[in-house]
Amino acid sequence: MSSLKRRCLVCIPLFFLPLFLLMILACESKMTDPGGTLKEQAKRYWTERLVNNDYQYTYKEELKEGLPIFATYEKNLRVISRFGVSSVKVEKVKIEGDQGTVTLQVACRFPGISKEIDVPLGDRWVIKGNQWKHLLPEMKTK
Repeated sequence: MSSLKRRCLVCIPLFFLPLFLLMILACESKMTDPGGTLKEQAKRYWTERLVNNDYQYTYKEELKEGLPIFATYEKNLRVISRFGVSSVKVEKVKIEGDQGTVTLQVACRFPGISKEIDVPLGDRWVIKGNQWKHLLPEMKTK
């Protein structure tokens, strides 16, 4: 075998391997079950937010555009989380393109009322970077 042929056999794979790797990295994998993924994520998000009061976790799940600093975010959530919540149940998930809407039932305990009351809650999500991100309603930024 001539030295030119040997060089070509070595150079061709070395040239195409980086291109192949770039193509693989450029292809973003898609969610196999966006509805199921959103259902699980919404249940965890609202359980952490309303039952466990884990605002660090929920802050990471928010869409970053327009998100206030964590101290402001936490302050706003503490103000609206004055009642007790024992459980969160996802009732319905609706997907339209990269947008998702979740309907939940939240079991709440209000002061002066002896039994829990189920409160419906509507919620919006969007896919960013192949992950569902929670969309906050307008929040005070100060």
